[in-house]
Amino acid sequence: MLGLRAAAIACTFTLFSPTITAQDGLETEVGRALARADDGPIQRVWEIGRDVADLGEDGQEDALARAIARSAGKSDVKGRLAAAFALRDLADGSVFGKELLAVLEPVCGSENAEARAAALEILGDDDLFNRRLNPKVRDILNENLGSDLVEPSVRLAAARSLWRIGSETERRQSKDTMVEFLRSRNRTIKVDAALALAEINTDAHGPGWNVLREIAEEPTPEGRLARAYIQREREMRAAARRIGQLTLSAMPNAEDGGRFAVLRELLIRASAQHIRGESFKEDELIESAAKGLARSLDRHSTYFTSEEFQRFFFDLNRDYAGIGAFVNFDQDGDFSIVRPIYSGPAYRNGLRSGDKLLQVDGWETAGHTSEEIISRLKGPPGTQVVVQIARPGLVQPQDVPINREAIQVPSVNSELLPGGVGYLELVTFARGTAEECKKHIQELQAKGAKSFVLDVRNNTGGYLVAAREVVELFVPGRELVVYTQGRDDEERIDYHTGDRAIAPKAPLAVLINEFSASASEITAGALQDLGRATIVGERSFGKGSVQSLLPMRTAPGEDFEDKNKNGEWDEWEPYDDRNGNGKFDVGDHVKLTVARYHLPSGRSIHKEIDRTGKVLNPDWGIIPDHEIDLRELGPGDAWKNAEIFEIYKDGKFQDYVKAYLPKHEELFLQIANGDGGDVSRYPDFDEFFNELETHLDKDDVRRWLRYLIRDEVSDLRGKAYPGGRAVGDFQEDAQLQLALRLILEKDGQDIRKVPEYESVLKLTFAEDEKQAAKPKKGD
Repeated sequence: MLGLRAAAIACTFTLFSPTITAQDGLETEVGRALARADDGPIQRVWEIGRDVADLGEDGQEDALARAIARSAGKSDVKGRLAAAFALRDLADGSVFGKELLAVLEPVCGSENAEARAAALEILGDDDLFNRRLNPKVRDILNENLGSDLVEPSVRLAAARSLWRIGSETERRQSKDTMVEFLRSRNRTIKVDAALALAEINTDAHGPGWNVLREIAEEPTPEGRLARAYIQREREMRAAARRIGQLTLSAMPNAEDGGRFAVLRELLIRASAQHIRGESFKEDELIESAAKGLARSLDRHSTYFTSEEFQRFFFDLNRDYAGIGAFVNFDQDGDFSIVRPIYSGPAYRNGLRSGDKLLQVDGWETAGHTSEEIISRLKGPPGTQVVVQIARPGLVQPQDVPINREAIQVPSVNSELLPGGVGYLELVTFARGTAEECKKHIQELQAKGAKSFVLDVRNNTGGYLVAAREVVELFVPGRELVVYTQGRDDEERIDYHTGDRAIAPKAPLAVLINEFSASASEITAGALQDLGRATIVGERSFGKGSVQSLLPMRTAPGEDFEDKNKNGEWDEWEPYDDRNGNGKFDVGDHVKLTVARYHLPSGRSIHKEIDRTGKVLNPDWGIIPDHEIDLRELGPGDAWKNAEIFEIYKDGKFQDYVKAYLPKHEELFLQIANGDGGDVSRYPDFDEFFNELETHLDKDDVRRWLRYLIRDEVSDLRGKAYPGGRAVGDFQEDAQLQLALRLILEKDGQDIRKVPEYESVLKLTFAEDEKQAAKPKKGD
């Protein structure tokens, strides 16, 4: 259907044509009618289309449809549109959907905005197109919705139709487009957007209703339509109140249904009496109740919707098949490569950080969500995808064919630091983390690493088994790493090393902070208890509980064809879309706390908190052997963050790096590895600094330029630097510096005599000794 808006605005005309029986005569008469539509104003198209549908006799519908389709092929935009109206009126379900789509498709790209919008409105009738045609229809609507070159009225028509037939993601995108146009300074566009929002949303508190109230008294088609929407909303509210009163009268009492009746009553009251009750869906309220119940058990038990669980699961299982790149929208709003995965096919085929992805297999990315774009980049390993990229310096966009591969998102980064120290950053404890870590250790040893720093700062955990496997890389023999204890004494499970150490005697330090949790704490705590490592940094988070992930039988996942037999659904595998939302649902899950971790000494790292928030065990978490903060800025330098942010927001740091990097690649690679704190190494630094007119000192500016340089040169060296900004940078990271000093001493070295460290040390030896003698925080 064209909807209330089109019906209110369209003018009415009546045409009369005789009934015809001969096929040739039928096609001739249809052709004449469509020609009148082409020659006349757009307002006549609707009536001409209805009269064409009345040509012929009963039983001639198929012959008439063929005649309309053939005649439409010889017609211009308005004639095609009249033919589409005729086919729509003839259609019984989707019987003429194929012919209708063929007639409409050229109109959907027409320069006649009014005709184009009307064609897109027809595409939103879900009864006209079967499931086989629906993806094509949605592609047409998405193309019109997402193009900034299309008239707003056309995009709004596409948004209305996509709202009716699209997926949940497409519906959100449609509504976002309407809201975007609602902010237009053009009154006509704003009114059209308000009317479109009213068509899909009866909430009088929602966006657009103030505009409708402003125009409701105007003697215009738009004003009449606004009054109709407002009246409809009032009637729906009145009906909802009457239903609410009836519902309240049937509400359970104390004798009905036991304690579960409480939830039933809350659902009824929320729907009938809350100020926004009609906007709540019952399944959403039940989901909120489930989440609240899980959270009330402890702070680590969680109820996951299907979508939430898929995101959570990927964080622990960091592999997929695709091009191998971190992607997102850039500051220009274009979908871009944030950074390629340097072991993946995107990097090998020439894609670099900052490349804008304009198309995927000829499908334009503009106007689409990251979820939609990423789903097209992914696919079965070995299949090819062609991405079109734009990059500064390219005369025109380039098509780059890439063969998809199985991609493992790295969970370990490493760097060989001066003094023969291997630095290992563990991002998470995923299934393959220990194997990755082993590979990095062996590569570092081959380059001359004699000691190691293991950095689990900001690592919130992951698989317990992965933590055990990382520990056994450094611990020889068979040693207890951790054990879990459930509700009963017999529910104890011990986890030992397997005598597979590859660096059993190398000096080792572990860096932790307040965000190191769970598996990170097991790793640090076990190495501390076993006397294998020195722990440096800040007290850890204090999560020593074990959670089990359990599927909900009441909300199971959808069935799929496991083609690669890995037990998990992959993007290219067919599935049974039971709820028709256009995406695979893994099903709801609950994460329940079932046990506590205990370290080899028997201590529990879990921070026990009662319902009032009082901490019950003062020895929670992992307390470092040497406590020290990051020291990127001193206590009195907090003001600098605001000034740095303003310079960064204005793009001045970025502009400097982009301007000088192409001419100084080798120099910038050297600076990224270490600049000795020397601003004179930066080309035209004084000129740049003076132009900033900042209260910052030169070293602050140098530091931030170097942070950006480290990001930019990653593509040149085919490897990302571990950490981020100060974290993991031996020049700026005081925690790392102290760890380096301690393990270098065990290796017989003095950090002050290593040239790369000498001029950038943040601690004097007196300060270090004071820190080492400082009592541990046990309260």
